[in-house]
Amino acid sequence: MFDAHCDTLIKIYRNGGNLHKNDYDVSFEKLLTHKRATQVFAVFNNNTLTAGDITGIIKILKDQTALSDVASFCVTGYDIDNNPRPISTMVSIESVGNTPDLRLEDITSFYNEGVRIMSLTWNHDNPLCGGIENNRTGITPFGRDVLERMHTLGMVLDVSHISDRGFCDAAEWGVKMIATHSNSRTVCAHNRNLTDEQFSILVSKGGVVGINAYPLFINGKDSANVWELIRHIEHFCSLGGEKNIGLGSDFDGIDHKMSDIDSCDKMQVLINELAKLNYKDEVIEGIYHKNFTNFMKNEISPD
Repeated sequence: MFDAHCDTLIKIYRNGGNLHKNDYDVSFEKLLTHKRATQVFAVFNNNTLTAGDITGIIKILKDQTALSDVASFCVTGYDIDNNPRPISTMVSIESVGNTPDLRLEDITSFYNEGVRIMSLTWNHDNPLCGGIENNRTGITPFGRDVLERMHTLGMVLDVSHISDRGFCDAAEWGVKMIATHSNSRTVCAHNRNLTDEQFSILVSKGGVVGINAYPLFINGKDSANVWELIRHIEHFCSLGGEKNIGLGSDFDGIDHKMSDIDSCDKMQVLINELAKLNYKDEVIEGIYHKNFTNFMKNEISPD
């Protein structure tokens, strides 16, 4: 399994606990239910984390991974392929623009810490870009400087949460783009989901979209099931995106959960249902892990 987004690391930082075994939606113990698993742990900045705080949280992930005999910290798809342990941990930054003391030099520092995926914004506008809540503002001059630094370094822009105008700005500037945890706006008319045009742009760029397990983005309600989640997969497939769909659960960052997929060890429910619908093995494997892994191999070069 490859899951491109969870918020477990922030819960560990704020509430304590450890990544190996906990009461959260994601743990190494739960990830071991999959033959192999790659989990991207997001550092979500809600306007309170300084650049130093972010570096410290990344250290928590690295330190706890280093203490484990089942997990290794990885940066690229090549690291994942060559990991002798069953679990690969990766780190992303969600809403780097919410960092109050952010300098352009910090982007390089985050890269050196192993960050390869970053989003500029969460739902709200910040000094780098507009968020999807107001959905009016695009990428600012400082945001463009950050994108240019990311492009130079070989980092990937996560467009989940970005404003529609910000998405268009980024697409025009030619940066590498993925959506780590977003669904289809056609299937569920929530602004956090992607329009068909946005998804098609990501497909044309070779990007991947992580299907989100938050019911609000699945059907607009407080509960949802696997069949409703599959509707988003089917719609994206109808747009020619079989090789551009992955998983982005948003576990430990959502206040309501699906009835049948409520933690990372339950993701096999989705895979089993896709098999019952006679999806080809290569399509299922792509969604389950290969599409994101291949992206990381093709778009993020080893140092």
